[in-house]
Amino acid sequence: MLSGLELIIALVAVFIGSTVMGTVSFGLALVVAPVLILFLDPQSVVIIANFLIVILLVFVFIKVRSHLKLKEIRGLIIGGLCAVPIGVLALNITDPAVLRISIGLLILALGGLLLSNAEIGIARSKHSGIIFGFLASLCITSLSIGGPLAAAYVIAQKQSSNTMRASLSFFFLVTYVFAFFFYFITGLVTTESLVNTGLLTPALIAGFLVANLIVNKVNETAFRYVAIGLIISGGLVLLVREIIVL
Repeated sequence: MLSGLELIIALVAVFIGSTVMGTVSFGLALVVAPVLILFLDPQSVVIIANFLIVILLVFVFIKVRSHLKLKEIRGLIIGGLCAVPIGVLALNITDPAVLRISIGLLILALGGLLLSNAEIGIARSKHSGIIFGFLASLCITSLSIGGPLAAAYVIAQKQSSNTMRASLSFFFLVTYVFAFFFYFITGLVTTESLVNTGLLTPALIAGFLVANLIVNKVNETAFRYVAIGLIISGGLVLLVREIIVL
């Protein structure tokens, strides 16, 4: 269980991650995972990060639910649900060291994608929603990270900012709820994970409240680069630590 300095560092990470996610509807795990994984095993990190994300997504979706256009993300959701059992199985059987390295590499790859502001051409096709939904769900259920993959599809559909937030929050909520059914029946959810989630929830709520205050005031470009810098730094720290251990 997190305590002392470890808990303080984790609370700061969750606060920052929650502020990022409360603003753009994804990114919490990208900030939190590389910090928590310094203190906890990878499976616990995925469960805790996903628990925190579900709590935050409820708040986000309630705020923007009127902007949801379900028909536009139908393929995304179908693909996401299909990938859930595979992602949970991968989390359950994969070696912890492999998970840590995979998380680090994915953080750097997605951080680079965000930094370049690249638009993936295939994402413009509405029929590609199933592919992006499948890949995003596979990543978030097994590694807790994958939000930018879903975001890449939604952004390419040229949705308004509020519609994009509604689309992403609904997609993630549906995917995570389905995933937790499998997390529970496979024994991945432990009492310690639940306790740690409870300890970190106050920082989650505080970050969300700050996000609500700044979402319409902050310079979007500056905020984006600060958030991406934190994401890439976290991925580098995680990989360097794992290389040293090896």
